[in-house]
Amino acid sequence: MGQTTDQLENQIESKREDLKTNLEELQTRVKTATDWRHYFAEHTGTMIAAAFGGGVLLATMLGGRSNRASPSQVGSSSETARPWTRGTRHEVLENVDSIKSALVGAAATKFKGILGEMVPGFTEHLAKAEADRGREATH
Repeated sequence: MGQTTDQLENQIESKREDLKTNLEELQTRVKTATDWRHYFAEHTGTMIAAAFGGGVLLATMLGGRSNRASPSQVGSSSETARPWTRGTRHEVLENVDSIKSALVGAAATKFKGILGEMVPGFTEHLAKAEADRGREATH
């Protein structure tokens, strides 16, 4: 027992300070990892794309076709006033649907990547769920 009580107390106090510093650093890292504002500041473009894609997806799911002409409105006064729009309107709507589908797909892929980075184990669980869904679809 070559150490005195004072030396032991100093060692204990030193270890306590080290643990306190490590705990504070860990708390800071956890707060940063879970703070969406920090992630937004680091990945602004990705977050905006995800928000846009989510908005398009939500609008599509909640009835994105409500502003289009119903079959009873075809040939209404607005279309007879502009006969050149009859054929192109359908093409434009098809192109808008294609663009929406592409944006939703791109946003979903990007969102999966973001979740894969932020949530441990997400990628593995997603792959398993997709595989299960694929097996159910083939049966």
